[in-house]
Amino acid sequence: MDNQSFETVTATVNQIATVIDTAPDQWREYLVAARQITAHLELTNVIHEHASRQWQIWLIDVLQRFAYSDTDSEGVPDIANWCLRQALTVLELAPGEADLMRLIGQNWLSRAQPNLARIHQLDGFSSSSGSSMGAITSSPSLTRSEDERQAARAMAEAEERLHTADYVVARGLLLPATEYLGRAVDMALARGDQTGSLLTAAAEAYMSLGNVSYARVNERYFREALRYLRLADNVPDYTLPVHLRQ
Repeated sequence: MDNQSFETVTATVNQIATVIDTAPDQWREYLVAARQITAHLELTNVIHEHASRQWQIWLIDVLQRFAYSDTDSEGVPDIANWCLRQALTVLELAPGEADLMRLIGQNWLSRAQPNLARIHQLDGFSSSSGSSMGAITSSPSLTRSEDERQAARAMAEAEERLHTADYVVARGLLLPATEYLGRAVDMALARGDQTGSLLTAAAEAYMSLGNVSYARVNERYFREALRYLRLADNVPDYTLPVHLRQ
């Protein structure tokens, strides 16, 4: 890659980063430019004096955030796939790079979000329906055995939902998410350079996996999530997201 091409790619990705951070609703204006980069660029083929490992990680990070910048959609699959492929390829050359593992884990976690959103919507509907039914049937005449039957029926229905497509797909996506994010955290902790955002991402991945897993295994996922949240809460100058402050 000559100097002009390298500078053009770097400048374009810088512009994309600025849009993501300051005007995320305008991300579509850079879709063509992002696709031009990902269609023709293989990071391991870039030979340039400034194409350091950190430059590679930065470029993947920006384009991955771009691919998943629209939280109401399933992202931009071709760009997201490029980011995952590049991160895995570069990781083979730098197996101890925690930031690459973080990017890979976050990619898998982002892929699971549409399934998790549908699960949340369905479970919310089921819970509200169950609450309404409970309000109607709750009375002094409701016996303990009827209570137990209702609880058993609710548990059976919840277990049955674990076999449906969204749950199965979510588990398949969240397993590599937790694996890579967990490895990234371990490496960061060993080096003493962990960040609150990494710990929070790992916590969310484990919490989500616990929510879509069977009761016999989900407790250990929740324990891991809680451990990461406690570590994140102790990171100086970092504040946990509101939805995790419990």
